[in-house]
Amino acid sequence: LALGGGESVEGRAAPPQSGADVMEGDADEDRAARGVNPDATTAAAVLPRHPDFDIVEDQKRMHRRSNSAPGKWSREGVAAFSEGQFMLPEWMVDVPTDLGSAWFVTPRPSGQRCLVVASKGGTVSRLKTGRVLHRFPSALPGGSSNTRHGKAEDTFCILDCVFHSEQSVYYAMDCLAWNGVSLYDCAAEMRLSWLHAKLGDPSAAECEAANEPGAQHRYRFAVPPTQMCDADGLLAAYQAPQPFTRDGLLFLAKDGNYELGVTPLAMLWKDGVCSQYPLDTNSDGSTPERQKVVLALRADTGDVVTGDPQPVSLARLPAQFLASARKGATDSMDDGVDVDADAEGGGVAVQEAGGGRNGWRGSGGLRDGLLLRFAVGDTGLTIQDGLPIAADLLYEGIANQRRGSGADSVTKILFQYYARREPITIEEIGAAVSSKP
Repeated sequence: LALGGGESVEGRAAPPQSGADVMEGDADEDRAARGVNPDATTAAAVLPRHPDFDIVEDQKRMHRRSNSAPGKWSREGVAAFSEGQFMLPEWMVDVPTDLGSAWFVTPRPSGQRCLVVASKGGTVSRLKTGRVLHRFPSALPGGSSNTRHGKAEDTFCILDCVFHSEQSVYYAMDCLAWNGVSLYDCAAEMRLSWLHAKLGDPSAAECEAANEPGAQHRYRFAVPPTQMCDADGLLAAYQAPQPFTRDGLLFLAKDGNYELGVTPLAMLWKDGVCSQYPLDTNSDGSTPERQKVVLALRADTGDVVTGDPQPVSLARLPAQFLASARKGATDSMDDGVDVDADAEGGGVAVQEAGGGRNGWRGSGGLRDGLLLRFAVGDTGLTIQDGLPIAADLLYEGIANQRRGSGADSVTKILFQYYARREPITIEEIGAAVSSKP
C-alpha cells in the first residue's frame, strides 16, 4: 500500500488462505456448494405472513421476506437494508467454459437498481441504501386496493428492478416472489420464464402492470429481452436496438437460484459500446486518471480489505498513520520519507488531499469496517492465481459511509484494473460461446 507523502509500509498483508477458492473451481461444484436445487424449476414455497416492514436478519439468511410488506420501517430496519438484499453479480474477469450452453444473457438498462415490493394495497421501491425511490399504486399482485385481493396479507410481489428515469419505466430483471409465492430457490430459467409470462410482451402479458400507466397504475413494468448465451443471443444482447440505454450485459446461470449477496451465478460485463460508463467515473461523470477503489479497514491490524464474503487484504496502513488517526490528530505527517514498496508490490502512501485523516473524527473514528478511498498507484496490483494479493495504493480519504455497495469486491477491482490495460473483449466472449466446452 502506498500512503502519499510518504511513510514506510508496515508490511504487506498475507494473502488469504482460501481466497483462490472464491474465484476458481468447477462451476457445477460451486453451484452445488451454494445450495442450488436441481428440482427448483418445479418447486416454489409460500412465504410466511409478514406483520411489518422491519428487517429480520435470520429471515434474510433463509431467503424469506416476512418483512417485505410496504409500510413504516423502523430506523434500525432502514439501516439494515442494504445491497445484501439483492443478488450481486461478480464482474467478468474470466470467461466460463460453459458460457454458451449454461447461461442466459440480458442487456442491462441504465438506471437505479431497486427492490419493488407490492403488498397490502400499495407498492414501494427501495434503493440499495434502503431509501425510498417511489411509493405508488400498481397492478402488481397486492399493489393497490383495486387489484384482486389487494390488501390480503398473503398477496404480495417482490421484483428486482432497474428504474429507467428517461422512460419512467421499471425494468424487471428478476422475480423473487409473485402472488405470495417465493421464487428465491427456483432456478433462473424458471424465474425468467415466469417473469416474461407475467410482464413481457404487453399484448400477451398476464399482468396489467405491463400496460401503459393509469390512475391506479402509475408506472409501467417491462422485461428486458433474455437470450440464450449462444453466438446469436450474445450479439443481439450486445447491439440489437433496445428502447432503453444499455449499461452492460448481465449473465445468469440457468440453474442458479436467487443467491443473496455476491455470487458467481451472475456476472456483469461492460465495454464502451454497450455502456456509457465502462470505467468508474467521478461525480461529474469524468473518468479519473487513476483507478479508484474503496476498501474496508480492519482496525486491529490496519489491513484494508475488499467487500467479499471472504475479504481479501490488499495492504496495511503504516503504524504511524494509525497511531495518529487513533488520537484524532489532524497534523500532517512528516514529508520526504520514501515508501517501502517491496518486490511483491505492497505499499500505501498517505496523502492529506481529499480529507485525509481530518475526517476520522466525523466518521466515527478508527473502527472496523470504516470505508476508505484509494487510488491505484503506478505499480498497480500484484496478482497470484487470479487474485490480487497486494497493491500499490494511494490513500485519498474517508469514503461515503452510507455507500450502498460498501467496499469494492475483488472482481470489481480486477475488472476495472484489466479494463484499463487488457480488457476482455466481446470477440473473446464470442469465441468462447461459439466453442463447445
